[in-house]
Amino acid sequence: MNYFGRLNYAYKSKYLAEFVWRYQGSYIFAKKNKFGFFPGISLGYVISEENFWKKHVPFISFAKIRASWGQTGNDLIDPYQYMSSYLFNSLMYVTNNGTTMNQALMESVAPNQNVTWETATQKNIGLDLQFLQGDLALTVDYFHNKRSDILWKRNASVPATSGLELPDENLGKVLNQGVDFNIDYRKTFNEWRLGVNLNGVYARNKILFWDEAPGVPDYQKSTGKPIDAGLYYQAIGIFKNKEEVEAYPHWAGARPGDIIFKDVNEDGVIDGNDRVRDDRSRTPRFTGGLTVDVAYKGFDFSCMFQGAFGGIFYQTTESGDFANFLKSFYDNRWTEDNPTASFPRTYNRSNEYYVNQQNTFWLHKTDYVRMKNIELGYTIPSILTKKAGIEHLRIYINAYNLLTFSPDMKDYDPENTSGSGYNYPLNKVINFGINLTF
Repeated sequence: MNYFGRLNYAYKSKYLAEFVWRYQGSYIFAKKNKFGFFPGISLGYVISEENFWKKHVPFISFAKIRASWGQTGNDLIDPYQYMSSYLFNSLMYVTNNGTTMNQALMESVAPNQNVTWETATQKNIGLDLQFLQGDLALTVDYFHNKRSDILWKRNASVPATSGLELPDENLGKVLNQGVDFNIDYRKTFNEWRLGVNLNGVYARNKILFWDEAPGVPDYQKSTGKPIDAGLYYQAIGIFKNKEEVEAYPHWAGARPGDIIFKDVNEDGVIDGNDRVRDDRSRTPRFTGGLTVDVAYKGFDFSCMFQGAFGGIFYQTTESGDFANFLKSFYDNRWTEDNPTASFPRTYNRSNEYYVNQQNTFWLHKTDYVRMKNIELGYTIPSILTKKAGIEHLRIYINAYNLLTFSPDMKDYDPENTSGSGYNYPLNKVINFGINLTF
């Protein structure tokens, strides 16, 4: 059940305001939390309508300042968490003088009467500008999105030895903020038509609060880090020989050619306390694209580039008796004849500790720029085609994924999702075609 409304106000096409609200009900929650109220307000000021602007800043034909604040609620969670639920377990008990065997019931999860809506609070400040009588447009926005009351269990601070199957609680808080922009230029002159669009977004997210085990070292905490940031041993080199292995703290059974893990807490032992939470994640901090369209008489040309920067990906290959090694690894691997190699010795699948224990040696920057598509076409003048009964005739050639530049992911597709190399290389596709209309 929902009640919602919207109120708009505009004065002289200069001062703008809007108020929206939703009073939303959900069967997911107990009666006292069944309804949530989620308002939003936005304000706009078209400053270019002011006389002083028209007089002193005529080269900017349109300028608008925007600001907004709003909330939304999420009830897409497991239902009826406020109620007790029971399951049969393996315990049996006897009734009717030992003639009947009964299966015991157990409480499957402790109820949480206070479970309620997850809330997202969104703030935004924006600027819209137009130059050159509208041919050039610029939009810039700063956004600040905070999600609170995220459902999470206290499994980290409450040990399993408590014997409790803990319910979800509205305790998580996450922040995502950044800047996005869009620049668009459109111009027609004589027989030329040009269009250029550049857009991008820089965003960072971090966990503000959730349940973490007490006593975790600060350098391992996920609070204050990106949502999907990982824990990694710090790779600081390759053991060249036996003497180097004996001279520095190492993983049990380490040999020459193994990756050196840094003794982060300087206790003389390499163990789980030497893992460090990274400030980066698979999610890039910047994504963007560039599109160019050009036409002259019957010719048309278009291309699109896309890119992403600031992300990392844990990438190995499951090599050995299962599959081949990459040539780049083979050429640079450690051997007794090549002790100063930049890569470790060969390994079988994930049997070696420096492969199955996540470490920064296998972290790759996923920065890339890709020519996603490019097309060149020519439309035959209709005066030459009408005699043949053809209304429209266009020939073209295009290509997809033709070029990719990624300095640290030369052996992989930077957008691949398989950390073990189980991915087929991205296809480059070239097409020739004809469009006919009779």
